[in-house]
Amino acid sequence: MTTGGRQSGMRLPGGDGSASMATETTTLSADLARTAVQTAVLAPSIHNSQPWHWRLHDGVLDLSADLTRAVPVADPDHRQLVMSCGAALFHTWLSLRAAGLTAQIDELPDGPDITRGRLATLRVIDTSAPAPGDAALAAAIGHRHTDRRPFDPADMPGELIRGLRAAAEEEGCWLDPLTRTDARVELSVILAHADWIETHDPAYQAELLRWSRTDPDATDGVPRSVVVGSETQRQSEFSLRDFDVVGQAGQHLRDPRVEHPGVLVLGTDADGPADWLRAGRALARVLAVATSAGLAASPLGQAIDLEATRALVREATGGLGTAQMILRVGYPDPAAEPLPPTRRRPIDEVLDLVSDPASA
Repeated sequence: MTTGGRQSGMRLPGGDGSASMATETTTLSADLARTAVQTAVLAPSIHNSQPWHWRLHDGVLDLSADLTRAVPVADPDHRQLVMSCGAALFHTWLSLRAAGLTAQIDELPDGPDITRGRLATLRVIDTSAPAPGDAALAAAIGHRHTDRRPFDPADMPGELIRGLRAAAEEEGCWLDPLTRTDARVELSVILAHADWIETHDPAYQAELLRWSRTDPDATDGVPRSVVVGSETQRQSEFSLRDFDVVGQAGQHLRDPRVEHPGVLVLGTDADGPADWLRAGRALARVLAVATSAGLAASPLGQAIDLEATRALVREATGGLGTAQMILRVGYPDPAAEPLPPTRRRPIDEVLDLVSDPASA
């Protein structure tokens, strides 16, 4: 990926696949843009709000925040909205990379005010053979999904954890796997406190209800198919966000044993729009590496939503930088049924083709 017009030299860790060059063009055509954005919209986003808008003009793809899809109670500063867009940006870049194209990305070209300017621009500047692992990571995007169910108790090997840390560092972020007992206990308390606050906040509950979907054909929001019902006994070391707010039975859990999932805290050195965008890219890369290694993940977002508890998370990870996301990770339960894919908005709703260069 290149940012600010300079080659960053980033490489994609994980996987041993490679993709052959799919095109000889250096023009980002309408066809290429549609294919790239189809990959972009598979990115994770807060409450599956999909708060991005793309615009192709003269071979340049602009990314902007769609503030009509903001989640102001849980995300008043639009931090998680920008992170969601950053994840979509990484997906776009990776899809082009796997096709044998080198893309230049300029972030915040209009300045840091995300309400007025673009978050990023992307243009194809060269063709080159994909790096080892590009194809494997690109393929993982289509298989990644949020899994809130209990994980298999198997531990993650140290080599894999180091690979996840390297993935975050590749995007200029840090990743702290919480393995220390005292840090895990501290985070568990923080999450429980934040969860209690949000559970007893009528505005938060109303907002969550607005993004909950019972229609199986809904193209955004949190569908019932991925909600784990709160009426079933479940004990976890860490409080899980309860999406079961519509009064219907969720999925039944078969085992009430206490869960001890892996926990990763993703963070940045600073805390502005550029850092949020960077954290979104890192989140998408980490999740792609995790998926390609057979892991599943879900966010533990309660402690990140609230500024007071977010500061406490920073202290639990050593007091350096700012926590941007907490991930619960582990191997899926082999006895669990595969989760259905979460639907996405149609491409024509998120991509404007202002100009239409010749198709690739």
